[in-house]
Amino acid sequence: MKSRVQGIAGFAYNCIAEVKNKEIESQYSSYVRKLPSMITHNGLLTTVAFIKSKASRNEAWETVKSHIERYLKEIEGKSINGELVKFFAEMELSEYRLYTKKLLFFAEWLKRIAEGELKYEGDKE
Repeated sequence: MKSRVQGIAGFAYNCIAEVKNKEIESQYSSYVRKLPSMITHNGLLTTVAFIKSKASRNEAWETVKSHIERYLKEIEGKSINGELVKFFAEMELSEYRLYTKKLLFFAEWLKRIAEGELKYEGDKE
């Protein structure tokens, strides 16, 4: 039996493995490294709206959006039907705060694993 932390870490690892050695690897790595601070400083709803605005024109942001949607479906059991902004905008405050914590935890795992597994735009190698 796995703990919740192991489940989330494993899910994050699989997300990172999907982009490893692909064209978007360094861009995706850059974006997920910023994701926890974006959620902390701007709020979950603002961050999700930003990601949605970028996703239609950028494959790496689309992948970040897809990973958040899959996390909500596969780990949290929530089906959002592609309406990520609406999903969070219509929540009660207590539920919104809970999901902010949950997504921040997931974002931290994405960041940690990306730092160890993916190429980064800032790397000189």
